[in-house]
Amino acid sequence: MMLSTAKSIIHCYWRSLLRSSSSSSSLSVRLLSSSAASSQHHEQALSYNRDTGIISDAQSMQPLYQTIIGIEIHAQLAIPTKLFSSAPTKHHRDDGNNKMATASSTIASRSNTNVHPFDLAYPGTLPTLSHAAIKSSILSAASLNCQHIHRYSKFERKHYFYADLPHGYQITQQRWPLASEGVVLFLPYSNLQNQQSDDASKKKKKKRRRGRDDGDNAQEDENSTSKDDSASSKQQQHPIEPVQLRIERIQLEQDTGKTTTHTTTTNSNNNKTTTTTTTAAHINYNRAGCALIEIVSYPDLRTAHEAAGVVEMIRKVLKHVGSCDGKMEEGSLRCDLNVSIAPVSSNDDTTSSFFDNNNDDEQSNDKYNLPPGNGHRVEVKNLNSLRQIIAATEYEAIRQSSLAIQHNHTGRETRTFDPLGGKTICIRAKGDAIDYRFMPEPDLPPLILDETTLGSKSLEAFLERYMPESAEDATARLLEEYGLGESVAVLIASDPPAIVLFEDAVSVAKAELEQEVNDDDSVDVSALVANFLCNDLYALIKKSAIEEAGDDEDKRATLLNSISVDQSTVASQRLGLLIAMIANGTLTTSMAKKILTIMYKDDLSSSPRDIATRNGWEVISDMDVLVQLCTDVVHDPKNTKQLEQYKQGGKNTWKIEKFFVGKVMAQSNGNAHPEKMKEALASVLEKVVSDQHRQHHDKMSYGTEI
Repeated sequence: MMLSTAKSIIHCYWRSLLRSSSSSSSLSVRLLSSSAASSQHHEQALSYNRDTGIISDAQSMQPLYQTIIGIEIHAQLAIPTKLFSSAPTKHHRDDGNNKMATASSTIASRSNTNVHPFDLAYPGTLPTLSHAAIKSSILSAASLNCQHIHRYSKFERKHYFYADLPHGYQITQQRWPLASEGVVLFLPYSNLQNQQSDDASKKKKKKRRRGRDDGDNAQEDENSTSKDDSASSKQQQHPIEPVQLRIERIQLEQDTGKTTTHTTTTNSNNNKTTTTTTTAAHINYNRAGCALIEIVSYPDLRTAHEAAGVVEMIRKVLKHVGSCDGKMEEGSLRCDLNVSIAPVSSNDDTTSSFFDNNNDDEQSNDKYNLPPGNGHRVEVKNLNSLRQIIAATEYEAIRQSSLAIQHNHTGRETRTFDPLGGKTICIRAKGDAIDYRFMPEPDLPPLILDETTLGSKSLEAFLERYMPESAEDATARLLEEYGLGESVAVLIASDPPAIVLFEDAVSVAKAELEQEVNDDDSVDVSALVANFLCNDLYALIKKSAIEEAGDDEDKRATLLNSISVDQSTVASQRLGLLIAMIANGTLTTSMAKKILTIMYKDDLSSSPRDIATRNGWEVISDMDVLVQLCTDVVHDPKNTKQLEQYKQGGKNTWKIEKFFVGKVMAQSNGNAHPEKMKEALASVLEKVVSDQHRQHHDKMSYGTEI
């Protein structure tokens, strides 16, 4: 029961990602690498294949090494208080009228105001475990198909000293985790959607600048490599197969504070110019003590795009169950990589012996299904965007391969990624490894998932009560109950806040229309709401994300991959009222689109009707008024030429009718009801022709009498 519910969530994401990734091109990246350890060694050209993660000799294309990747994801739980204290987090709900507002705009924006004495390690303060954290972590484990959600788990202290860790230790669950043995199905990450978004944005800029659309849809990959069109067409015919990643454990733990480095430069001129540079580290403890789940995988990944793809999948799954907002740009979800390489061929005795002699990793190759001769794993810390994950993995694979070719030792290291330089930097070598001195947490009892803790008789009953509707089940329900198209239903179902907004807006619109005397049952309210939601509202959210990111490509990619209706400023009540005004004929679709834009950006409180009244947007549907309007336009002296052409008849009369339609719409400021206006115009033009025939008949009759 528990696992089937969670698997359906992943299945729906897999199906939607399969469609979006099927056209991604197969790329081969050529990179030059050289060893800093030997100045006499010539640069070795290596080729990294993004489809397989195999590093080859760039000249002979002989496969040399296979990339091996494991991940550790730190997801901040979207709960109102911290893990062991009552201090509010950025997810703290406002108790005022706007219950969806968060404290992030007030509290979290000011450093060191969102803290509790326990978070700062004041003597005598004790931890109190958050029940909301337990609930969110269990839902996360279930959604990631963990076979074992342990009834009994324990907290422990992981000792290390850093300024942003006031206690001098982190409370975690490394040896007795909450859950274990999960599995995720996913597709390798594709940059195609982000490239298309960037191209579309560039096209719009060119169109505004040149006054025309630029039809060139060429794309450049992020490493300025040549694209392979034949590979792209092949992948369109043969979609990418899903990849499976095993999850070793999920543990509940504390987050640390955030350290920000500030550099200031001052110039003084006392007979000579002197420049002084001062660097200071500022620590913000608002994040210290927030609840995290650490998701540790087995080293099952083989390519950089697989690593980015599984992070994106897990981010979406956690967002779906509501346990994490997935905002990588804000640090809500961060990733550590464990990267190593293994020789492709075991026939190379020299290479094999080199790896065997240097692989003293404590991990068992049998347990982790590692290939023979796997080298030391190198940890790359704190990656907060998908592009960084891809770039760091590819760089590290090339770096380790270059060292292996020269028989230089690749030691156990902890490294960080420099996004400006596009390379990893060593921050701690094996000889500097920290002894974390794990010990049981004496101030916390074991976490036992019993009826008292869960509030339900069993874990299955708890999941039945709190696990949200799966994306697949939601899609089926939207198709059946509302008659939506499959693509629209899948899009709405993949974003739980969108499901709520859609259904609430439909209810509001129908309730509003029921009060109308002339309720038109033929209008499909559900389809109207779905179209405005999926096309117009999502477009506004996406545009806001692009504007917020500016020129920061990493932030733009992250924001575009985290688009959700919960970022919208238009609530279901106002959207439903807007749709009702379209359905009852008060507004045209074009008017409604303008009003939606105003509601989203400029006026966050007024009703659609008030905005329409202020701007003079109200459909003219009275036939007498429309007939008079059409009569004035048709008989306007400025339009005499077109009227005479129409009287003559012929095959081009439809063009003249279209001309008059445009003139009437302009005369009414776009307020004329399109269908009724065309009906009124047809009657006016018919009268013109009828009058002409009558005049001609009268003239002929008069001539006969004479």
